Amino acid sequence: MLTYLLRRTALLLVVLMGVLTIVFFLQRLSGDPTSLLLPIDAPENLRQELRHELGLDRPIHIQYLRFIGNVARGDLGESYKFRQPALDLVLERLPATLLLAGASMSLAVLLALPLGVVAAVYRNSWVDALATGISLIGQATPVYWLGLLLILLFAVQLQVLPSMGGGSFRALILPASTLAVYSMARIMRLTRSAVLEVLNQEYVTVARAKGLPERSVLFKHALRNAAIPVVTMIGLQFGGLLGGAVITEMVFAWPGIGRLAVNAVYSRDFPVVQAVTLVIAFAFSIINLAVDLLYAVLNPQIRLE
Repeated sequence: MLTYLLRRTALLLVVLMGVLTIVFFLQRLSGDPTSLLLPIDAPENLRQELRHELGLDRPIHIQYLRFIGNVARGDLGESYKFRQPALDLVLERLPATLLLAGASMSLAVLLALPLGVVAAVYRNSWVDALATGISLIGQATPVYWLGLLLILLFAVQLQVLPSMGGGSFRALILPASTLAVYSMARIMRLTRSAVLEVLNQEYVTVARAKGLPERSVLFKHALRNAAIPVVTMIGLQFGGLLGGAVITEMVFAWPGIGRLAVNAVYSRDFPVVQAVTLVIAFAFSIINLAVDLLYAVLNPQIRLE
């Protein structure tokens, strides 16, 4: 176990370094940030002074080596726009994104697992057709369009829920529901497929032949063995929600890191974009590690070697 964790930690460092390197060079292709930080009619000497202050007048390889050295010391730089440490800005917004992603994933799992199991147990019935239709609609519906529809219905027409902002449970309902639909659809389809595959295995047939109650066969034998691909999908979807909630956060003005990242990209605030990327990549890697560790819990035959 210790060897496995050390190997995964080393791999995590390599992944983070690779992601930061790609983002660093791609940002430099987007243009000069001083053109957005200064007025259009600012004199050239003032632009040169700002480039020198930000370290953008140095050769690109020198900027990169300096950036890597600062990252190794835990310094991701200062936001060009807010004049605050970029990592602190991201960590201030991170709880809001975690809350939104956690609420969305919880709602998705609570809906997807029962629907997927019922669809598998009653295969080719009207229940299966209804659940499959719901999953297809959920995967085909654009997130931003669904969010606007929910705003029009519940915030504008019925006026029962706020359309934007954060800080309260009522403000969380619409963005969490919007973000949960796509994940729910994918998890439901995978749950159905995994349970169907397990129900055809010999050990399930033997359990039924022994006279065990159907509920015991389903929950004790079938679901546990079908859980590994479902857990993998849940982990991937949760990691994707952390980095992919940008559209939802923009539609509902949710104060998370996705909205911060979009504004930073528009303003070419390089340190903030790099800090957001680092935090998301780190969170995604930790989630993948947690999923791998859960494999050994769900299936004792799996060994982390």
